[in-house]
Amino acid sequence: MNTGREFYEKEYHFDEDVEVIDQKRLQRFFKHVDFSRIHISLDVGCGVGWALKYCFNKGIKCVGFDISEKAIYLSKNILPQTITTLVADGEKLPFKDGTFDLISSLGTIEHFSSPARGLEEIKRVTKKGGQILLVVPNSYWVLNKVKLYKGTEQPQEMLATLGEWARFIQKHNLDVEEIRKDIGPKILKNKKPIGVLKRLLLKFTIALPVLFAYQFIFICRRQ
Repeated sequence: MNTGREFYEKEYHFDEDVEVIDQKRLQRFFKHVDFSRIHISLDVGCGVGWALKYCFNKGIKCVGFDISEKAIYLSKNILPQTITTLVADGEKLPFKDGTFDLISSLGTIEHFSSPARGLEEIKRVTKKGGQILLVVPNSYWVLNKVKLYKGTEQPQEMLATLGEWARFIQKHNLDVEEIRKDIGPKILKNKKPIGVLKRLLLKFTIALPVLFAYQFIFICRRQ
């Protein structure tokens, strides 16, 4: 298997992502963002750009980046030309301090070679008082505990419990305002039998307390 940047250029499912948009899931991610207070946002690891388009439709200026040239190329077919996208390294962002009112990392920072450096960069380019939205995976999710799921196919992935993620975030001087559950992708996101089965089992765990969630949605504020 390819590793690092090569994996995202050759093996990641960006072509599938172009065809599938999960509007309900995006709405849940951004539910507690007051877009009337947002002027400019950044999406970390934007992929093909669905989260960027969602935010753009709220009437704000949007910027996105991804480590993959393929992802940015495909995003051009989805996004309005007024949305800026670029290839960049999340651990060394090409933006000035305090540039953005809102930063979203929807299942991306855990795949950085150093999530700590990535979070420091996110904090650096967020305005004081700005909002940071992090979606991160739970090592204590039920299917993890019974050995039916061990993370994604991506070559690097940090899995942690609710408490471990909270401490990791707070260590970087971010205030955690709320923690919510991710409902996960659509059951028929694709027709791969194993994937369909895992996503079906995921739906049966949604009613469990947040401690057992598939992924956590952290709504944070820069101090």
